[in-house]
Amino acid sequence: MILLTLALLAQTAPPPPPAPSDAAPPVATAPPADEPAQVHHFADFVDRHLISLDPDLGKAAIGLRQGERTFSIKDDDFVQAFSLVPEAQAMARKAQEDLRTSTLLQIGALVAVAAGSAALVMVPLLGAGLMIPLLIAGAVLDLAGVVLLIVGLPFALSANTEFIKALSAYNHGLLKLRPGDSDGGGLTIPMP
Repeated sequence: MILLTLALLAQTAPPPPPAPSDAAPPVATAPPADEPAQVHHFADFVDRHLISLDPDLGKAAIGLRQGERTFSIKDDDFVQAFSLVPEAQAMARKAQEDLRTSTLLQIGALVAVAAGSAALVMVPLLGAGLMIPLLIAGAVLDLAGVVLLIVGLPFALSANTEFIKALSAYNHGLLKLRPGDSDGGGLTIPMP
């Protein structure tokens, strides 16, 4: 009897509401056929020059994708990716310089801490005569390593900030280019 009641309730119950979807509605990728040729030229220009973050997580450095090319912030030609927008290129150059400075300071800190730790490990092996000088040298080198690490931290943060600012300024500036501003592409639609 209970099973029969449950079966009847299941058949008369309204269907459950559809689950809310987090996915965005599909965007039409093909432009309408009645758009002027300038719109297609501008879209091609933007597709070739727009910069996005490279999703390849296997790289050790920040990666960018511009059209079919990829750039790493550690590459020498990284700044050239921003060449269409001079303000963004200056920010990218500063980001690259700050990253290189931070990297050098971190390497120096690693060397200093390794040398200081090696001196501290050598204390029991070399005897009591060199104990005090090795302890002092090890402590000084470890402290120097920590100081180098602390000094390098603002450079690493600045590199990250300048990189994001350069990426944003470039993509925003790219959309504001006018005919003659770039290498033959750009906006050919008259703007108000």
